[in-house]
Amino acid sequence: MSLKLWFANLRAFCREVDWRLVFLMGPRHSFTPEQWQRLDRLPGISPTIKVAAVVNVLALAWIVSLELPQAAARLVFASALLAGLLTLWIGADLWRRPTLKRLYRAYGLSAFPLGAVFGFLMAAQPQQWMQDPWNHELLIRGCAIGFFYSMATWAVAMWRNEFMADWLHDEALREQKLELAQRLSSAQIQPHFLFNSLASLQHWVAVKDDRAAPLLQSLTSYLRATLPLFDRPLLSVGEEAEAVRRYLEVMQARLGGRLRVVLDIAPDASAAQLPPGVLLTLVENAVEHGVQPQLSGGEVQLLARMQGDGSLCVEVLDDGSGPSEALLQMPPLEPFAMLRDAEASLGLQNTRLRLFQAFGPAASLSLSHRLEGGCRAQVWVQAAKS
Repeated sequence: MSLKLWFANLRAFCREVDWRLVFLMGPRHSFTPEQWQRLDRLPGISPTIKVAAVVNVLALAWIVSLELPQAAARLVFASALLAGLLTLWIGADLWRRPTLKRLYRAYGLSAFPLGAVFGFLMAAQPQQWMQDPWNHELLIRGCAIGFFYSMATWAVAMWRNEFMADWLHDEALREQKLELAQRLSSAQIQPHFLFNSLASLQHWVAVKDDRAAPLLQSLTSYLRATLPLFDRPLLSVGEEAEAVRRYLEVMQARLGGRLRVVLDIAPDASAAQLPPGVLLTLVENAVEHGVQPQLSGGEVQLLARMQGDGSLCVEVLDDGSGPSEALLQMPPLEPFAMLRDAEASLGLQNTRLRLFQAFGPAASLSLSHRLEGGCRAQVWVQAAKS
């Protein structure tokens, strides 16, 4: 191997080494104020871990004070306990905000109790301190304790800093997936509904059916009402209910008396916010699976109410054959797992994704059989906690 190639390999190796970690320089990731606000949502240290940490500090303080004279043992135990409790407080602070500045501050605060004790003893009786072998043992144990606590503090800060950076990265990827799913689901306005409506319109125009003009007018009103809505992250229940009304007009023009409709939106629920397309998807599913398969047709109901605790409840009811087992078994709070269920409705999966993106676990979509027969699709959005 030539000298030039050897130096090139050495330079490449040195570039791969994180020298901040090698020289224990502290956390390497810095976060913006906006990122800290997001990181504050991470859970804190559990009570079990806090109690376990205190018990271990007591045990360590007792161990390091063994085989010492009574006075020295008390001093070592008290110093070790004080340093341990201080380190736990520092560790909790670093757990919440693992920055380089707080780590260096932790080093100073951890070393202060031990340094103050030894400095006081050595200043009070310097000759006796140097001659007594127990004091030498005491100094060695104190330095060991200080080194142990410093390394423990460093490890907490480094690990937590890396964990937070990885969590932010995973959250960014997750939001990208949700955004992509939202865009795909927003683009899915039941293409077969539009194709079927246009096919019916084309046929009625060809045979000069009087139903062609009302259908064209209803379809135009539907598109004018719905297409702008999908450019917004949230819209009111009242706004989308108007789009639902336009959709049902189109379907009534096609199905005639086979489709019966009930819309009951409470005034207080009309202002509540939902992601676009949620109500449309549920009503479209009710018409397609609950009304159209029946020769006699059926009824679709859209109900929206605000509960006493401020939660929003929206129900879409039909009197068809009811939901399939595959739909009933869809997990309510695992939006990405749902995409692996090929038998479940893509529209319902996308609806749950949009709800999860907007409200997280505070929103849910469930399907159930009605006692009277048919399907009940229910959307719950819990009130925001103050």
